Amino acid sequence: MIYLMRRRIVLILSFLTLIGAADTQPSTEPASTQPSDAVSALIAQLDAPEFDLREVAQQKLADMGPGVEPRLQQALNLNPSDEARTRLNNLIGHLEESKLLHASITMHYSSAPLKQVLDDFAAQAGADLGLGDSSVANYVQGRSATVNLDNAGFWSALRAIDDASGLEPTIGQNGLTLATGPGRQMIQIDFDSQYATVADGLLIIPRVCNYMRTMNYSINRSSAMMNFVVDIAPEPKMHVRTVFGADWIKECVDEKGNSLMPVRDGRQRFMGQRMIGMPMMIPSGPRQWVWTLATPLRDVPGMGTKIARLRGDLDFIVQTRSQSFDIDNITRARNATATDGLINITVLSCSRMNQNYRLDLECVGPNINPGDPSVQDFVGSAELIDDQGQTVPLQSWSPQIRAPRGGAAPVTLEIMAIFQPTQNMPVKLRWEKTLDQKRLSVPFELDNLPLQ
Repeated sequence: MIYLMRRRIVLILSFLTLIGAADTQPSTEPASTQPSDAVSALIAQLDAPEFDLREVAQQKLADMGPGVEPRLQQALNLNPSDEARTRLNNLIGHLEESKLLHASITMHYSSAPLKQVLDDFAAQAGADLGLGDSSVANYVQGRSATVNLDNAGFWSALRAIDDASGLEPTIGQNGLTLATGPGRQMIQIDFDSQYATVADGLLIIPRVCNYMRTMNYSINRSSAMMNFVVDIAPEPKMHVRTVFGADWIKECVDEKGNSLMPVRDGRQRFMGQRMIGMPMMIPSGPRQWVWTLATPLRDVPGMGTKIARLRGDLDFIVQTRSQSFDIDNITRARNATATDGLINITVLSCSRMNQNYRLDLECVGPNINPGDPSVQDFVGSAELIDDQGQTVPLQSWSPQIRAPRGGAAPVTLEIMAIFQPTQNMPVKLRWEKTLDQKRLSVPFELDNLPLQ
């Protein structure tokens, strides 16, 4: 079975508020929390004589998020000027596209069953967040929660869910999950941190700044360098394919105004990326990435005690349109093949290893190799769907190229894929192929980071 999904990407900051009204039923339609006169004034300003005022009004309306879309549609139906009509259409289009990239969470619950609250949150976030884990299922039994959110961004909503549920958001081997304990974390999510920030759906967490002093006895000279490291985690709806790390830091000064920017000698570098096989409940696949960026900073005479301001620019490629594929009856599949148009995937066998499942696969295609984009699409999104509708993410994979003698047949890439433990029965294998992608750039700023 083939599922088609189209997603277009526009970076628009989501506006969020927390309100006190409560209801035991979820609110599915986002409502604007902006004062009516303020929205009306900005809409009127879209037709202002001054270009700068029109630009400011459009940006402020965009920053308000999906909640203002009904008001924009109403204004569009009132026969505005050509200028205002163009801007209203652009705003509505951008907000519609932003919904497909960023979650906008609206929930109103008062002492509602915790399972109902978590299921609603996961559905709006576009990820199952590990709610099918047995420890979480046991934890939520008999518990209730009160949550009130209007058009909240994902990370703010996750904090509210953390507070209301007592579950701990964890980024580990199973991706971003709500867990009963921290487990083995790749990135620690600390909502009380004064240093982390969110920019366009990316959680940016400063990790460490190492100070290193070296004494070179050959020339009888000492030198020092600081190495600054930051982790970045996208919200579940952002499907990152490739990350670029060169030249990501744009400004770094201490509180005395000294520039700590690294010398442009090629030492600034991208420190790698880790794929988390995150289970997601939408057919765009389970891909979620966490990546780490690092850069050396200069040690200057009379340097201050903190980084007063660090500005950066995160450059990466996201998937904007994809196509998903299934192989059914996976536990009984023998030589079952599906093609995505570029490579053929054949399931040779499916076996159980304790609570893990192992699939032995063959991939055949032109110039096939482990780094092929189609292969990376497969291993980056492959998941099993079990008989309870839960996803079982890929845990590890081992590729081996098998070239035929004499070159008469195509090269085959053999893959041994190990999926996460599950007590349920898998019923199908699902993966996705990227059809379109887009390069994005997200600026961010970190302030008042201690150096000692």
